[in-house]
Amino acid sequence: QGSHVEAPHGDLRRGQMIFEGRGRCLNCHRINGLGSYAATDLSDIGIIRSSDYLERSLVDPAASDLPEHRLIRAVTSDGTVITGRHLNEDTFTVQLIDSKGNLISLLKPQLKAYEVVKGAAMPSYRGRLSPGELEDLVRYLYSLKGPVAR
Repeated sequence: QGSHVEAPHGDLRRGQMIFEGRGRCLNCHRINGLGSYAATDLSDIGIIRSSDYLERSLVDPAASDLPEHRLIRAVTSDGTVITGRHLNEDTFTVQLIDSKGNLISLLKPQLKAYEVVKGAAMPSYRGRLSPGELEDLVRYLYSLKGPVAR
């Protein structure tokens, strides 16, 4: 417990502007009720992830390939293609959430096809953001500690 984790440098406000603007992060992620359900909710990411992990995830998204980050593509018996983020799975069923937040439960024996989409869905921000902008974005993400009390 003796180790002290230092908050990342960078400008929180500029990081938020990058997240909500040019980074287009809300197209996939959600924070405190805003954004898409296509990727993980980041409302409390600063509690559960270190600033080093956050930076690594931004420059090399495949390094943080966790089950809840995986995109699933399923084809039903009538040919309907369903894609969504993996939520839960057992021997007979799989549960997904689509980009609009709809929970979808599928019976595996009734599917024509079922696959985990390979590769990270998130783009790398290496070269897309300057080192300073990356620092600002990490600072913003690290500041996210859960819903803000009103």
